[in-house]
Amino acid sequence: MRRSVLAMTMALPLAAFAQSAPAEDGPQTLMEHGRVRQAATLSESRLKSNPKDVESLRVLATIRAIEKKWDEAGDLAEKAVAAAPNDADAHYAAAQVAGMQAQAASVLKKPGLAGRFRKETEKALAIDPNHENVLEGMIAFHREAPGIVGGDRKKGAEFAERLMKVDPTRGWLQKADNAFDDKDSVTAESCLRNAVMVKGEPRAKMALASYLIQPWRNPDEAEKLAREAVAAEPWRAGGWTVIAVREALRKQWSEMDATLAKAEAAIPGNFGPHYQVARVLITEKLDGARAEALLRRYLTVQPEIGGPSHAGAHWRLGQALEMQGKPSEAIAEFQTAAKLDPKLDGPKKDLKRLKG
Repeated sequence: MRRSVLAMTMALPLAAFAQSAPAEDGPQTLMEHGRVRQAATLSESRLKSNPKDVESLRVLATIRAIEKKWDEAGDLAEKAVAAAPNDADAHYAAAQVAGMQAQAASVLKKPGLAGRFRKETEKALAIDPNHENVLEGMIAFHREAPGIVGGDRKKGAEFAERLMKVDPTRGWLQKADNAFDDKDSVTAESCLRNAVMVKGEPRAKMALASYLIQPWRNPDEAEKLAREAVAAEPWRAGGWTVIAVREALRKQWSEMDATLAKAEAAIPGNFGPHYQVARVLITEKLDGARAEALLRRYLTVQPEIGGPSHAGAHWRLGQALEMQGKPSEAIAEFQTAAKLDPKLDGPKKDLKRLKG
């Protein structure tokens, strides 16, 4: 995420998965509110009693794609479209699966997946020309996809103007992303501020906060925006993270602990803010012992789907232990991290460095 705070992963961008008119506390609402694992469990339960539950099919398809379980994700998306061929949301779910898979696919497979993405988005727009998520998807496609698979920045700009008419907040956020891609931070910040000015929506405030939290920008304003965002929508993990990080950087330990406790109450089972604060405590060399405590807390629960893995947490825990002058314990954590995720480079590098 180009607006990330001190290189933090603020939160899974679940707003991008929002569909129209979600049922209260249904799978879609749960996913949007960062309770992805619970959304998956509920979807699985509902599908056992009704295999054609379209909301559960498309939500679970998206979640399986986040987990990179491509075959299952594709099968679920196809079932969603088959169950509701005239549902724009179902077609968009199928497009999302193809798009996410294309990002991870080999060069040979990308064109086919990109074609599938465009096919499903076109079907969705034929059903609902003002579908906000589909418009966002097409903007992202034309911004990121090479010309050989149909990417066209001019077409992306046209979709951005269409989105601006449907939802100005989203429109400005997309224009900010375009500006970030062009490495034009001045224009990007202006777009983020315009997004906030439209309606003062929490998602816009968090986008601006995650950009401003950098010490050389305006961290005080970032904290203010984050507090306003979580006051309106307490489920926003990124908001709690910004606030707690700001307090950590000021070494306001009791305030930081209180903020993280509020986050736990607001988003039960999601300890993402604990992980992110611990990471900042380590990277900024602030307090290894506090980082250790937060990471051990994080390791007591399953990580949210799409959130930092336990392998990553063990790696950071090793760094926190090394900060405290405990090299043997640090090595053990690095080894655990490497075993859990052999593809993770950080633990391997730290092991090599410590072992000489």
